[in-house]
Amino acid sequence: MSHGTDRPRAEDDPYYMDPKEVLSQFSVEWVALRKSYAEVKSQLAKVQEELNELDKRLARKEISEKEHLNEYHKSWQMSTQLVRVKREVESRLFEIQKEIRKANKELKQMDEERIRKEKIEQERTNAMIEWMSLKQGFDLVRNRRREINTEMDKLEVLRKAGKISNEEFSKRRVEQIRGLAELSIVESDVKKRLGELLDIIRG
Repeated sequence: MSHGTDRPRAEDDPYYMDPKEVLSQFSVEWVALRKSYAEVKSQLAKVQEELNELDKRLARKEISEKEHLNEYHKSWQMSTQLVRVKREVESRLFEIQKEIRKANKELKQMDEERIRKEKIEQERTNAMIEWMSLKQGFDLVRNRRREINTEMDKLEVLRKAGKISNEEFSKRRVEQIRGLAELSIVESDVKKRLGELLDIIRG
């Protein structure tokens, strides 16, 4: 089972298992082994009690040394077998712990990746909405620029025809130039933001 950024799937790794499935299967085995572990510990405690009781009976001279030795040997063999089983169970529990931690780590990575992708997709959606709104504003600015240019041409025609005084011409021309300057600033800011939004949309 791989836990890197390039996670194998069934089509290229026949031994790949979904981490949720790993957790599910190991959880069942974990519960069963924990129960066995508790039972083995309980049996070991009983054997130890039996050994202690044999020592006490020998001290009270209720049994001979030979009887003590025979019984002790039987209990000791049982104890040895139980210790071996206990170690095997502990070893397997440790292995399962490692696999569960690996699966949990991969699940966490997958969840983080899902959240990251969702965040990027949301940012793209928001950027698209803002881009469409700004594009409309940008078109309005361009239309307004054309209107002012048309007004400037008309004003120039009026000046040449002598239908407007120089003073009025200068006053209106300054207003028109100021309007174009303001539009240029807005247009520049909008174009910059549109470029930033396009970068987000394209990823």
